[in-house]
Order: sequence, then C-alpha cells, then structure tokens
Amino acid sequence: MKHCLLLLLVVLLCSVSSKATHIVGGEFALDHRSGNAYLLTLNLYFDDINGDPGALDPSITVNIFEKGTNRWIAARTLPFRSRTAVPYTNIECTVGELRTSKIVYSETLNLDPAIFFHAPGYYVTWERCCRNSTIDNIIAPYDAAQTFYMEFPAVVQNGVTFRNSSPTLFPPLSDYACVNELFYFDFSGSDKDGDSLAYDMITPLNGYTTPRMPYYGIPGFESVKPGTAPYPEIKWGKGFSGTAQINGSPPINIDNKTGRLTMRPSRTGLYVFGIRVQEFRNKKKIGEVRRDFQVLVLDCPTNETPKIVARDRGKKEFYKETEILELTPNSNRCVDIYFTDPDISEFVTIKAVPVNFSASNFTLSGTLQGIVNRGGTQDSLKATLCFADCFDTPGKIYQLDLVVQDDGCSLPRQDTVRVSFRMQVVNNVPTIATTPNEKIITLDRGQAFEMDVFGKDIDLDGLTLSAAGEGFDMNAAGMQFNSTGGEGTAKGKFTWLVACNNEEQSVRRVTFTLKEDACAASPDQKLTIEFRIKAPNNAPTLTSDKAPTLYELDLNQPFEANLFGDDKDLDPLTLTAVGEGFNLSDLGMTFSATQGNGEARGKFNLTSTCQMAEMGTLRVNFILDEETCNPAPEPVLTMEFKVRVPQLQSFIPANIFTPNGDGLNDFFEIPDMPSDFCNAQFASIKVFNRWGKEVYYSTQNTFKWDGKDVNDGVYFYLIDFGSTQYRGSVTIVR
Repeated sequence: MKHCLLLLLVVLLCSVSSKATHIVGGEFALDHRSGNAYLLTLNLYFDDINGDPGALDPSITVNIFEKGTNRWIAARTLPFRSRTAVPYTNIECTVGELRTSKIVYSETLNLDPAIFFHAPGYYVTWERCCRNSTIDNIIAPYDAAQTFYMEFPAVVQNGVTFRNSSPTLFPPLSDYACVNELFYFDFSGSDKDGDSLAYDMITPLNGYTTPRMPYYGIPGFESVKPGTAPYPEIKWGKGFSGTAQINGSPPINIDNKTGRLTMRPSRTGLYVFGIRVQEFRNKKKIGEVRRDFQVLVLDCPTNETPKIVARDRGKKEFYKETEILELTPNSNRCVDIYFTDPDISEFVTIKAVPVNFSASNFTLSGTLQGIVNRGGTQDSLKATLCFADCFDTPGKIYQLDLVVQDDGCSLPRQDTVRVSFRMQVVNNVPTIATTPNEKIITLDRGQAFEMDVFGKDIDLDGLTLSAAGEGFDMNAAGMQFNSTGGEGTAKGKFTWLVACNNEEQSVRRVTFTLKEDACAASPDQKLTIEFRIKAPNNAPTLTSDKAPTLYELDLNQPFEANLFGDDKDLDPLTLTAVGEGFNLSDLGMTFSATQGNGEARGKFNLTSTCQMAEMGTLRVNFILDEETCNPAPEPVLTMEFKVRVPQLQSFIPANIFTPNGDGLNDFFEIPDMPSDFCNAQFASIKVFNRWGKEVYYSTQNTFKWDGKDVNDGVYFYLIDFGSTQYRGSVTIVR
C-alpha cells in the first residue's frame, strides 16, 4: 500500500526560523579500543530538507566533567567524520519533505588512569542552539537549545583497571507517525561488555546556549565558560510533560527492558522527545546515554489491519488463543496458517516470533508473503508451521506469535495470533533379554555355544544391539556377535567355540548393550553374562637326568642337568629355574628352555667357583607351569650344590727325597699344588736346617728343591699362603 503524503508535509515543514539548526537529535558513544584508548563519538541527526547549512560544524568541542563535583577535566575537539542518510522502514513510504542524515564526529581519547580515577565517574556534554521552530510540544522551540549528555565510569576502581564501553543505540529511522495509528520503533541498544541495560523516557536537556550564543566560543562570547550539570531542561507546552511527551492512546512510552518505543498519537504535529539508557554491572549503575529525537505525526490515509488465523492440522475449527496445543512425538505437529488484508492489492508477509523459547525448533513453510485481493477479489495466503519431532517443552507451556503485517505507511499494520503449546516427550524404557535366560552359564572347554539376544521397545523407537568383552577382545577370544536393528526390535546372535588357555580365562564376562534412538532416549540398557569354563586337567610331570639331591662339587668342576616337562592334556608348558636367595646369572649359572604345548625342555649348567663355595649350600628350584583353565599345583624339582675347596694337606708329598741323580725322587716338590685356595694366595716356601738357618727360599708354587750344598739329614719347611701356613719336615738321603 503506497501513500503519497507530500501535500500534508508542505504545511508542516515550511515555517522554519532562520535561527534553527534543524538538528533532529543525537547521542554520544564511548568505545574502548585498547589500553587507555577510547573512541568518543557524537552522532547528530540532521534535517536535510530545512536544515541550516551553517549548523554543520566542521568540528565540535566537547567538555568532560567530574560527576558530583562538576570539576572541569578537559575539552576535546571531535572532527567531522561522515554523513550518511537515515533509511525508512518502508522505502515506498518515502516523502520528499522528510529526509534525515546521520552526521558523525569522533576522536580517539587517552583516558589516563592518573586523571580518570574519580569514583562517581564523569560526564561529557556538547551544547547547540537552536531547535526547529515548528516543534509543537515545547515552549518557544526557536529559542530552545540542545544539550547532548553521556555519563561514563572511572577507568580505575578500587585500584583495579576498569574497562567499559557505552551502550550502542539502534540507529533511528526517517519514519513519520500517523494520527490514531500505532507507531512502534526499536531504540534498543547493545553492550559489548554484557552489561544490563534499562530504558526510560526523560525530558530533553536545554542547556545554557541561546540564539545569541548558539555554541561556546562564538565571537563576542569567548569568556563564557561551559556550563555544568544539572542542565536546564526544555519547557513543555500545555498538556505535555516528561511522562506524556507525545499525547495519545497510549502516549509515547519505551519498554524498560527491550527499548521498544510505542505510541498512538492523537493529533498531527512535530514533537521532540528524549530517551535514556542506563547500564548496570553487578547491579550497580556505571553509566548512561541520552538520545534526543523528534517525530513528525501526519494525518495519513486509512490503512486496514491485516488478519491472521491458525488451525491445528486435521481440525475444522480455527485455533483460539485460550487453547493449548498438546503435542507428542507421534502426533500431528503442524499448524496451518491463513492470512489476508481487507485493502485492495495489499502486500502482506508473515513471520513466527518465539515468545519464551529459542527459534531453532520449528519451521515455517509455504507462502510466506505475497499480494492479496488483486483485481478486487478477496483472497488469502496459506503457510504451515511445523514443530521439530523431538521438540520438548519440559512440562511448560511455550508460546509463539504468528505475525502478519502489510506494507502500509508510515509503518506496517500488524495482526498477531499467539499459539500456546506443550510438547510432551514420553519414552518407555526398552528391554533386553537372552535365550537361554541365564546370567551365569557354565561351559566345557571346546564346546560350541550359541546365544540369542533380543531388544524390544513399545514406543517403536529405533534400536541397535552391540556386545563387548570385559577386559578382553571378543574376536581374539574366538567370540562372534552379529545383530540387526530396527524400529521397536533388535536381534543378535552370539557364538563361541569355547577356549581357555589359562586360569584367568576360566571366567569370561560379555556385556550386551541395547541403544535407543529416540527424542528423549533412555540410558543404554546393558546385560552382562558370565561364562564359567570347566576343563578337567591332568597334572604335568617334571623329571631330570640328574637326581634332585645334594651335589658336592670340587672347585672349578662343571655340572649339567637336563629337565623334562610333559603334559598329556597338551596344555602350554613353561619351564623356569629359580635360585633361592640369589640370581643364577650372578653366580655364572645358566638355564635355557624351550616351551610348547604338552612339552617343555630345559638345560642347566654351572661351573663351581670360590663364590659358590663361600655361600655354602645353594638351592635351585626348577618349576613347570601349565596354562590351563584349572591348573594343577606347579611341579617343582629342587637340586642343591656345595663346592669343596682343596686343603693344602691333600698335596703334601713324602717326607724324604734322594737327590742322587738317579732320576727318582731327586727333588722336594709339590707339583699339583694350586696357586690359591679361594681365600688364600701362595706367598712362598722356606726351608731351614736344624739350627734355624734358611737354606732354601722360593715364591713359586711350582718350586723344586734339589738339596744342593747341604748335608744329608732332617730339614724343616714353612709354606705360606698368607692367611694360612703349613709346617713340615723333609729328610735328605743320598
């Protein structure tokens, strides 16, 4: 629906005082960039049609004050940055006499913590005179100035850096309002810090500038200092106030939480109004932004309200807003929507707006927009709303608004039907069972076993079966499980050629799991079956070619024993040798073995040493271990070893020798005497005559005394092995 309003605008927009700036409104914004750098911006909204070009300053000077004390902190110049057109909600409602620009002034400031630490915070202002002379709700608008005002917190609080960016308000539009028509506008803001925002209507500020001094610093008024808070407010005309800035039913108002501005103005005119958004962190106010703006109210051509109705699919009666749709996963979850407009050739569109839930659980399809009543024929469009299969409202009533709107000017008219519904996802727990129906099953080793597994669900949800061994791999153990799933049923077959190689495998536990695919799926159902394996066992035997007794060995004497392990059940055998209180390798003992099913062979070797002799009796245990489900006690064969150390007395020869050259017994010698006796090393031999004179000396254990240069008779000798000595006598006879 396209409405031409040019003639209506001409009368309202032509009577403009030459003193007016035609600044429609504006607001400050402060954005933290990095460190102590903040971007300060003033957005001005300018009447492009009747605005005074002289009011477009190339730069502006703003002033910053401490809150509470009003102490002046700094003045900053904000250069002009950009000028862009403010768009209409509906471009087809554009009128030539109403066009607004957004003019941006900005500069990066350094908010030094050494300066901006005042706990109550700060405010920044800019003042400019004057307003449009045609404003209808304030007194002497051509003499009324504008003061743009924003509060912001200190950058250091309680000794800690405090970062904050002011709220960013939704950009205004170039829309006009119509008498007795609902006007709505989104003035909501966003806050990058996640602070809470609260909105209210507030009387615009007038400030201290005048038609004679429209801004600070004008020639002739250089000595005038910027004014401080509290700033004078504009003076409302008769019948208007801070709570009724634009009269109507309802008067202009803004939602405290959403920032949605609404009104139904009762008469034409140009009206100024003010809004404020306060920001809170941890329930404490930290700043505020004010926006001045104005709106034009016209007497617009009649625009009928579109109509929308809904009907639960499969029913004949249209939905009533007192009803509650009860939905289940297996029921119809779709609503048919019909919408139209009484006006001829009107473009209409619909949307679905969740009231108390997220927008991801439904779809809107069919004809969502189009022209109705084309050619004068009354008709309507149809769309369908469907809720997701598994959409669950957890026992609560959810609401969704189905909204139809036309393209009327200045703003579309709307009709809404609110659908209330409750989605109950009821799920019965599926069951799992086996045949045979036993949780502990005893099997013989080597037995071929089969088991059927079943899953059932009365809700006919999708089911799947799986199986897993407890602490072992089923495939490696020779187990197989195959299954098929479906809606409401699942079947599986477990097969096993029972095997058991050791005692740990004599009990096997397999868990079967039934998984449900449903909107509110139950926890996986599990069933554990314990298999106990019976395996009669003959004890293995361990023998040796050496008797299990004590072996006394001479020093450096080798010893070898062969071990034989046998098992008629052909179970895997392992043969080991273990020293009691010592490691075989530490004493030079070796044991090698070959293992196998039903047979194990081992070879033990040692060579006696002084170290063995020092340790006394040594015990070596030969152990045969079988891997089977029910093993017999381990056969053990024990051998003991004791090493004999030679004594010197064993080597002493006859006590007479005849050095007569006949080749027989010509020397006194001990040819087989070792050089040591483990803990005694040969040092020397000395021979003395009866008067104690030494007649022979040698340090070799292979000595040979020929008795040369001495007389026949009895001589005495001393054999020294360090810690051990031996004395004896020998007689020379020629």
